[in-house]
Amino acid sequence: MDKQDLDNYTRVPLVSLPDSIAAWHEDVPWVPGVSDTDSPGKPNGNAYDETVLSDDCGDIEKLSQLEKLKIRVINGKIKENLSYGELKLLGCSSLGFVTDDVRRVLWPKLLRIDDEKTLDTSELSDVHKKIANSVYEQILKDVTRSGGHLPPDSTEEDYEIFHRKLTQIICGVLHRHPELNYYQGYNDVAATVLIVMGLEKGLLVLEKITVEYLERFMEQTMEKVNQELFYIFALLERIHPALLQHLENVELFPHFALAEYTTWYAHKYAENRKLLHRLFDFFLGTPTLMPLYLSTVIVAHRDIEIFNTTPDMGHTHKILCTLPDDLPFEELLIKAKNLYRDYPPESINADVKDFDQKRRCKEREWKQKAEANRIERERLRRLKVAVPQPRIPYRLRSYRTITVVTIIAIGLYAFLKTGSGLN
Repeated sequence: MDKQDLDNYTRVPLVSLPDSIAAWHEDVPWVPGVSDTDSPGKPNGNAYDETVLSDDCGDIEKLSQLEKLKIRVINGKIKENLSYGELKLLGCSSLGFVTDDVRRVLWPKLLRIDDEKTLDTSELSDVHKKIANSVYEQILKDVTRSGGHLPPDSTEEDYEIFHRKLTQIICGVLHRHPELNYYQGYNDVAATVLIVMGLEKGLLVLEKITVEYLERFMEQTMEKVNQELFYIFALLERIHPALLQHLENVELFPHFALAEYTTWYAHKYAENRKLLHRLFDFFLGTPTLMPLYLSTVIVAHRDIEIFNTTPDMGHTHKILCTLPDDLPFEELLIKAKNLYRDYPPESINADVKDFDQKRRCKEREWKQKAEANRIERERLRRLKVAVPQPRIPYRLRSYRTITVVTIIAIGLYAFLKTGSGLN
């Protein structure tokens, strides 16, 4: 591929690139193999930008035989005339890229990032001054809550370094793309990239993921995202209509999947690096809506649990927002890919719009009911203030006083008389 062809491809969205093009346009990359145990993350002796903590996904000695076999397959494949589609398949297939050492080499290849491209990170220490202060303050709050991405035995210094670099990498991307709006959850995506790639390479990778996959999450409103969530309902209508009917009966919208969708499950599985990084392998090699297809097969997989839950909105929403730790993800990822093949987005777009229109109508109905209830409460409050409290007539109050005094006097007389008799 000549330089002109390469430039043309870099201007085409990744999801539109033909799978038949070459996986790389330069020399075949060096990928750590099973025997490379003494210098993880340092191919050809050149260290990557220092990561925050040692990589617990890259310890070759802890890998299973199947994981070692997958690494050998990766090493064998990349030495061939590998196509871009075959590279994506390596990340999507069972176990993904296995270790973070391999990901540091192949994630940039999946994102078509030129090896020679670098960013000046010397200005990152002050980059927060170049974005709105209100945005920066929100980033700081979210970064502070990102500690789950670090191991439990992390020191205060580990957290301090991690928080500083995470803030820098987020602010760095926002500064380079001022048209984008920060959203809560973006910090979890950035944390995952930072842990795998380090600061310098991570800034390039996060920027490319952001503009290629997350851009619609960073518009002025989340209206487009709210509509896209109904792909889950449109898909359930085809593969599990009884479950869809159950969810509609409890008046539940698919917004339980919002965090999973916008963070690529990085918020839920922050503490499970091995699983989370494997999911990123999958999403980087599949279309942008694939997280919704995965959410669909997860919901269908949990149908018995959902049916056995108290059939109301609150309980059902709580169940769906709480993902189990033991889901069979390798099986579910295959089902998600097959579901995408059987029902691609363009085949169900009309249904998605219909479901979203129902959502808008239902929300208007809820707002009207809420407003009617508010007006009624205000009317009753004013009525209560306007109606005077009943007062006891003066004459009745006088009789009441005389009666009480008479009873007390009789009681006192009886007491004194009884006391005299005893004496």
